[in-house]
Amino acid sequence: MRDNRLVSDIKSSLNIADIIGRYTSLRRSGRSYSGLCPFHDERTPSFHVYTDTQTYYCFGCHEAGDIFTFVMKKNGLTFPEAVETLAEQAGIDTSKYKTSPRKRERSLYDIMDMAGDYFRDCLKRLPGGRAYLERRGISIKDAENFGLGYAPDSWDGLIQAMRRKGVNDREMIDAGLVIENEKGIYDRFRGRVIFPVQNLSGRITAFGGRAVAESPAKYINSPESDIYHKRSSLYLINRASSSIREKQYSILCEGYMDALRLHKAGFTESVATLGTSLTEEQANLLKRFADMCYICYDTDSAGINASVRGMYILAENGLDVRIVSLPNGKDPDEFLSLSKNPHESFIKAMNESLPLIKFHIEALRPMLENQRTKKNALRELWEGVKRVPAEDALKNLTELSTAFMIPHDEMRSRILNANGSSISVTVNTNYAPESVVIDNALECAFCALLMRYRECRLRIKPDEIYGLLTDSETQFTAEALLNDNPDEMMNLWRAIGDNVRLEIIAKGDMFLSEVKGEGWQGKWERVLSDLEALRVKRRIAEISAKLTTNTATHDEAAEFSSLMKTMETYRNQ
Repeated sequence: MRDNRLVSDIKSSLNIADIIGRYTSLRRSGRSYSGLCPFHDERTPSFHVYTDTQTYYCFGCHEAGDIFTFVMKKNGLTFPEAVETLAEQAGIDTSKYKTSPRKRERSLYDIMDMAGDYFRDCLKRLPGGRAYLERRGISIKDAENFGLGYAPDSWDGLIQAMRRKGVNDREMIDAGLVIENEKGIYDRFRGRVIFPVQNLSGRITAFGGRAVAESPAKYINSPESDIYHKRSSLYLINRASSSIREKQYSILCEGYMDALRLHKAGFTESVATLGTSLTEEQANLLKRFADMCYICYDTDSAGINASVRGMYILAENGLDVRIVSLPNGKDPDEFLSLSKNPHESFIKAMNESLPLIKFHIEALRPMLENQRTKKNALRELWEGVKRVPAEDALKNLTELSTAFMIPHDEMRSRILNANGSSISVTVNTNYAPESVVIDNALECAFCALLMRYRECRLRIKPDEIYGLLTDSETQFTAEALLNDNPDEMMNLWRAIGDNVRLEIIAKGDMFLSEVKGEGWQGKWERVLSDLEALRVKRRIAEISAKLTTNTATHDEAAEFSSLMKTMETYRNQ
């Protein structure tokens, strides 16, 4: 019989883009991935994968579904066979989920739930844990809200409680709740406040314990098990995922108390690592919900450079990393506890955060200013730069040029070569920053007109949109509206939570109210005219750059003259 928990745990353990990426090449497009459809032949990508909802949809053949649907259709499997296939890839033992008319085999999740009940009961009954939490400003209500518990200072308190519930010693060992030696077993957690670690589905997979008295080990954590893998786990990710998706950024800190305190202060998009260095698995987990990550570590520690090296793992996996530095090297728990206005104070610190490369330069400043250590500092900085996508590294071109004391052009060339990028390095000086905003608004207005009026959709062909629109998101939106029923597309985008598409239409509607023209026809003609003028201006800038360097062909020179006359016509309109 099917166990819904197994389905949920498989979905939380696997990334749909990784599975589908084995069958077709995917490239990131906004908050989704696109590629050639693996279900039908096509030359233009119309297949999209949405990692935040773990679904896919093809605008060409209309195939849609989730990770199980994909594996079933692609490999001709039944649902149970797809579950077994994906469970194996996720490293999940399905036998622990199977049921029978007589008795359901107890899983490690069940055992962790029992242990969680015991720890929470001990916190209510015994004073040691409550006293510690009260000193830290954590109320009983807070403890209940976050599922905190207490492990009494006893060698076998948990063991006896679990045995009374029919749990045997081997099950407790497999769950990581006890330690085994030649004399037998004893409780792993003793005299500690307990923090439950949960997966995306909200199931307890591990525990962290903080000593309430002096101890050689302030924190201890559960060991790896069949259901707990430190490299792919983050504390409070189950509570934070929806907020991360909504706000489009995550806050990453180091400790249980840091993350808990941030949640109490209203920063419910916060998660914490679990005593491990940052990993690729954690980067991919965060990237499923948002592309930006604010890191709030202890940036005053002696090991800051080691921490920065770990942060580059997030950046090289596609996250836009910003570093939040708190005054006097305080961690979030201390900072928020001492602040009179914790929420406003932390917002200010976030607003002052630095991109990873800029932060790394500042962290290395003492070494960069010392001739004996400067060479090593630059070598370390360059190792970091090489791990970041070229387009992100180029955003810090001025700072890097200053640090390495080389001209901008040479620094740009080194970055492009180091990162193997083929992006253009031509700087278009004919555009002011404001024109980018206007251009984007016009493109959104174009999409809104296609959405609202069938007559507009009849007046343009799909292949014409790529000459008018420059943004990949508006291109995709316009193409979808031309190839499918707009009302159905809007319903689909709402259903799968594709806010990018919805925001484009909304922004376009707002901008249309400012566009001059009678009715839809007047506005359509005006928007098309302005987009065509921008297209001409872009082409003029491209040829102008070639003329400056004497690399333009005779045909391009003639085209330039014609375009300049066309541009004059637009100016006179």
